[in-house]
Amino acid sequence: MKKLFIMLVIPLLFSSCFPREEDRMIASFYEKELFLSDVIDDMPNQIEDSAYFVEKFMNDWIRKELMITHAELNLNTDLLKYEKQIEDYRASLLIYEYQQELLNRNFDTTIALSEIENYYEQYKDALKLSKNIFKGRFIVVDKSAPNLNLLDKLYKSEKETDSENLEDYCQQFSKEYFLEYNKWQYFSSFNNKLPNLINDEESFLRNTKGIFFENEAFRYYIFIKDYQIKGSRSPLAVERDKIKDVLLNKKKIKYLKQLEDELYQNALVKKKIKIY
Repeated sequence: MKKLFIMLVIPLLFSSCFPREEDRMIASFYEKELFLSDVIDDMPNQIEDSAYFVEKFMNDWIRKELMITHAELNLNTDLLKYEKQIEDYRASLLIYEYQQELLNRNFDTTIALSEIENYYEQYKDALKLSKNIFKGRFIVVDKSAPNLNLLDKLYKSEKETDSENLEDYCQQFSKEYFLEYNKWQYFSSFNNKLPNLINDEESFLRNTKGIFFENEAFRYYIFIKDYQIKGSRSPLAVERDKIKDVLLNKKKIKYLKQLEDELYQNALVKKKIKIY
């Protein structure tokens, strides 16, 4: 009987001119009613099995209403508390969505570099590295790659011509490489890729300029131009994005507070607010 009903309902789902006045009830539970339009509103544009979707939608709706009804009956003594929580959640959700809409529409996300630098200068003594960082290079090549002797010389060189030749070599033969040796990086992100993990990173960084490791298939080159040990002051370059996020969040809070104040003052002027 249920399948027959579904088969009768399905043709209505694909009518492009489905009139609201012809909406029909397809399920009910006590005084709650489910209409065909409710299914249509939730149905994806592209769907392979409409009959299954309708049947599942109805079953899920009935089960949900069944649980809500039993919850209301069995939680009757505390129902006011739950209604208050639901209302608070609804209000918070509406306010949040409205705030996001305002931010998406009008909010300027620009944070000046000078603001970031000023924040860093103010809090730099409290900004400590949680991990070891370094400036350098990391290259992985197949042990059968040509001219490894050339790579042995190039990977530690800071000459411009050598850097260009190194990049050209890596583009042709490297499995993986990082050559931006003036950019701070967490050492652990490269350490985890080595054949054997370096357990004492601090000692390694202090005592190594350039080195390579091997396994059966690959050779791993590391060049260390500069380093800083965890617990030391974190450089601005490492903290820049984090500081920007902090400043942007503060700017958002200030912007939304200003909008709220404007709405409040406008409501007062228009005498929509009455305080007794």
